[in-house]
Amino acid sequence: QQLSSSVSENDDSSLGRGRRSFISSAATATVAQLLTASSNVARAADSNEENGLKLFKTKSGLKYLELREGSGPTPRYGQLVTFQYTAYIKLPNEEKKKFDSNTYLMKHGNGRVIEGLDEGIHTMKVGGVRRIIIPPKLGYVDNGIGPIPEMPWNRWALNDLLGKMIEVKAGNFVFDVELRAAIDDEADQGYYQDDSMTPEDFEKLKNNLQRKAMDSINSRLPTEAAEV
Repeated sequence: QQLSSSVSENDDSSLGRGRRSFISSAATATVAQLLTASSNVARAADSNEENGLKLFKTKSGLKYLELREGSGPTPRYGQLVTFQYTAYIKLPNEEKKKFDSNTYLMKHGNGRVIEGLDEGIHTMKVGGVRRIIIPPKLGYVDNGIGPIPEMPWNRWALNDLLGKMIEVKAGNFVFDVELRAAIDDEADQGYYQDDSMTPEDFEKLKNNLQRKAMDSINSRLPTEAAEV
């Protein structure tokens, strides 16, 4: 009986250890699966892919897809930039509608093109192709900013689509852009800078301005004294 009792206790102990081992293994596997699923969900949320391409988003709300990365330099503010574009308006629950296609030359950073297009081109490389998705606040918010369709019927189409965008209070501008050239403007007066001024340059500029101001004041003093 003692032997039988000992064997029974050993069997129970063995079964208990096996049960605990099984439960522990199952719990570990479940946790691992949950962590893997959570990681996959996080990656899917961060990837922001569209048609297999990574969708980039800037702080301004601008989005873009890099359709083909260029091999040339990125444009600097103040340079003359040439690009080929096809422009659309995408309204909710509708296919995007083309309103213009052309080649455009602009002074980069002069504020005469829609803000979203200027921003989207600034980080491109010459030779690259990019789809730039522009929210309304970075689009045609002022009269006279380009690129404006050359043909009257294209301008009518743009105005009609802008009217619909205002009506539904939603939508985006989409520009497929190929950056063809970015060259220095020989007539540029140096008003455009990508880099911030160094403290030394700022101090030098400040001293020059103060000296010129004092010179201007001193030059007027004799005349004013004589008049008195």
